[in-house]
Amino acid sequence: MMTAITINLLAEEQQAKQQRDHDPLKAVIACALGVAALVVGVGGVFLFLASQERTQLVSRQARWEQLGGGGAHESEFQKVKTAADEIIALNRARFLCAPQLALLKDLIPTNIQLSQFDFATVVEIPRGEAADEGEGDGKKAARPKRIERIVLRLNGRATSNRPELEVDRFLQTLRTDPQFSALVERIQLQSIARSAVDAGAGVPAVQVADFVIECRYREQP
Repeated sequence: MMTAITINLLAEEQQAKQQRDHDPLKAVIACALGVAALVVGVGGVFLFLASQERTQLVSRQARWEQLGGGGAHESEFQKVKTAADEIIALNRARFLCAPQLALLKDLIPTNIQLSQFDFATVVEIPRGEAADEGEGDGKKAARPKRIERIVLRLNGRATSNRPELEVDRFLQTLRTDPQFSALVERIQLQSIARSAVDAGAGVPAVQVADFVIECRYREQP
């Protein structure tokens, strides 16, 4: 009589799987691998953030160097601006003097030669206000009024038998011309010196008079 033996391989496989699942060593290894993967992931994130910060720092450093180098350009700009302001001031002064010279050129007689024109701005204090400024009565003196005037100096030479008379006629012409005298408050002769210039052999010496005339314009508005 034979006896049948039945072997359940599925049950044995399930039992072996359960034993493997409950193996503590494998659980530790799996946990360690999970922690290592997490550390690697977090490290990658921090490395990416650090790279971005480094890039921004380099960009800011380059910007700072550009701004630092801009100081030299600003200094050059200020020099150019100062020169431009001076040119503008000279240009305005040129336009200021041009009308006066245009009036003057028609008043110069043929025997008067002007060698130099000098324009200058002077500041005057009226005599009464200057005296009041010096008085001390325990109170703070008011600041005196200052008047700006343009002064024109004419250096020239008159040629004639009597050059002094030619200079005097020129002065009278300047004082009586309606357009020029409307601009000028005072015209006076500053200096005059007579001399003789040798014209050559057999020719009488020419009498000349070198003079300086000052024209003080009216108060500027």
